[in-house]
Amino acid sequence: MPLYILVLWACSALLQLITLILLLANGSFRKLPFFTVYAALNLCQVAFLVFVYSTWGIDSKPGKVLAWYSECVTLIAQALATTEILKVTLRPYQGIWGLAWRALAFTSALVVLIVALATYGDWGTAGWFELNRGYHLTFAAAVIACLLLFRYYSVQVSAAYKRILGGFCLYSCTEILINTVLQSLAKKWFDAYQPIWQSSTMLSFIVVLFIWVSALWKPLPIEARQAAPPADSIYQRLSPEINERLRELNEKLLRLWKLEARPQ
Repeated sequence: MPLYILVLWACSALLQLITLILLLANGSFRKLPFFTVYAALNLCQVAFLVFVYSTWGIDSKPGKVLAWYSECVTLIAQALATTEILKVTLRPYQGIWGLAWRALAFTSALVVLIVALATYGDWGTAGWFELNRGYHLTFAAAVIACLLLFRYYSVQVSAAYKRILGGFCLYSCTEILINTVLQSLAKKWFDAYQPIWQSSTMLSFIVVLFIWVSALWKPLPIEARQAAPPADSIYQRLSPEINERLRELNEKLLRLWKLEARPQ
């Protein structure tokens, strides 16, 4: 690999290590165990890829397949980590949380199915990139929708959690942009653009890691993990108009989920 890619790898690994140390040192791993596992898996993936590329080479078919399989593991961990943060921030709004996880699960399954069918019979590097892009498209749309919901209803969310969610969203958006641009330029000669793809992807992830380090520099707020406040108390901090809309939405969704849970 070129020297500049190795330097980016080293910077990324160092920031991932700092992120994991901060999670463990200030006790934030207790609040976000899945995010901690995700950070640990990212470090493990770096060591795994070093072993794979040194054994089979970066351009070999076994090396590419193993690298993509390791990426699938981290993407699953990423989805669990993000779902965990959304659950923490939406804990007082159980109805809205029920809508969020159902929408995320449905759209994720739908995108994976469509991409798998579209690339069936031609499952090479292009297929992996299509699946990766479809995942990030779904992921970014879901996170942006939740952030807009927080904004529209003035949901009280800690700045640290917003930074972590914003980092996830930024990474997925840049992955979509990078994959789309490079594929449109390279098409079936994408292997020639492998160093460009690796460096641009790692640069975007390094920016995200800086955001996470800034969010985790201090312990995460305890109140974000406390039990939901008594009925109506959370709404009293909001303006009357937003108060009523948020209350109605949450109560309607709660009634809907209760109806779904009833035996037919």
